[in-house]
Amino acid sequence: MSPVETIIEAQGRVRPMARHDVPVVAALIARLCRAEGAASQLDAAALEAGLRAPASPVHGLVAERFGYVVGYALMEASADGDALDLRQLFVMEGSRGLGLGHSLVGAAADIARKAGCRCLITRPPLASVHARGFYTALGFQARGAAEAAEYMRALP
Repeated sequence: MSPVETIIEAQGRVRPMARHDVPVVAALIARLCRAEGAASQLDAAALEAGLRAPASPVHGLVAERFGYVVGYALMEASADGDALDLRQLFVMEGSRGLGLGHSLVGAAADIARKAGCRCLITRPPLASVHARGFYTALGFQARGAAEAAEYMRALP
């Protein structure tokens, strides 16, 4: 492995979610839901069905370091194709601070642009000041009442 490849592996990389990633991502979804005090409503079979359905509006990305999935993003295109809804974004604690969350959002924005969407939207958990600050730092703006704020980022 070259020095450049070693640096990339240490910092991580983002790629489209593959079929073999689904069980790991389903476990990460369950972990995120537990952290937020919510019940996971998406198991591996449901995730795979959503990602692989013909003309599916669901998209998945993974962040990996040293060959291991350490984060993911799940997105769904709006019915009118105007927006890509960033439904979930998660990076494992030991891989935070490396820019993987930023890279996942950047890759989601690329998918949205290619699909002709005008914006990205997300709804961070009300209790997560960190998540709200993260999205604000990436150019998202809150819309709506504070208790049900949707964050939106227009795409150039």
